[in-house]
Amino acid sequence: MPVTPKPASTVIVLRDGPPGLEVLLLKRNARTRFGPGASVFPGGAVDADDTGPTAPPCPVDETAASTELGVRRGGLAYRIAAIRECFEEAGILLARRTDGTPLRLDDPAAMQRFQAYREALRHQQTTLADICGREQLRLFGDELLYVSHWVTPAYVPKRFDTRFFLAVAPAGQEATCCGQETVDQCWVTPEAGLDAETRGALQLMTPTRDTLERLARYDSAEAVIAGVRQQRLGARIPGHGLMEQRFPDPA
Repeated sequence: MPVTPKPASTVIVLRDGPPGLEVLLLKRNARTRFGPGASVFPGGAVDADDTGPTAPPCPVDETAASTELGVRRGGLAYRIAAIRECFEEAGILLARRTDGTPLRLDDPAAMQRFQAYREALRHQQTTLADICGREQLRLFGDELLYVSHWVTPAYVPKRFDTRFFLAVAPAGQEATCCGQETVDQCWVTPEAGLDAETRGALQLMTPTRDTLERLARYDSAEAVIAGVRQQRLGARIPGHGLMEQRFPDPA
């Protein structure tokens, strides 16, 4: 009997590096049940604190978020889960100060404080809403773009119904793996990531590979953002769990 997939979210984090457009990949612990050893985008399951009164402030409201994802309700929880998981797994918090200024974590005091928040969040000793309240933060709104929807095939014992989002890495924040669920991190160009898989240096899951193939046509993060904003719906891959795609098809 097929397992019901759990709601989940993923963030494709981009930056412009010396070789061109780069994307953040995290290597999953070989002991994890889902995707052991695979290089993936930051992400995970939607939690109870991602919705309702415990949810942190977000410029996108529930109605708009649900409409965007094509669901009756619960759309905002996917967006919040994406941001929370990115902070937990990669140490990047997609948020701004409530006065609109960027959140920078590159001074020692801020680095130490937010590392403590991250560990407490990972161990369920605090919530993202509490962190936002203490630091006067608001989560990314339209800087976080919804790009695709994947569902793990029915034959897989652990399944996820995953919404993929995309964001540019904030200045003044460095990615670091958590050391438990994820054990390494790297910034790679899409072409280099695909080449590494061909050589056996990286293990990619189908959604990750497909996304890198689509990103490979762009030369900058700005170009990716512009392309996604112009694209509405794309193709499906029969049998591979792609439900909706807002990246243009690979050239």
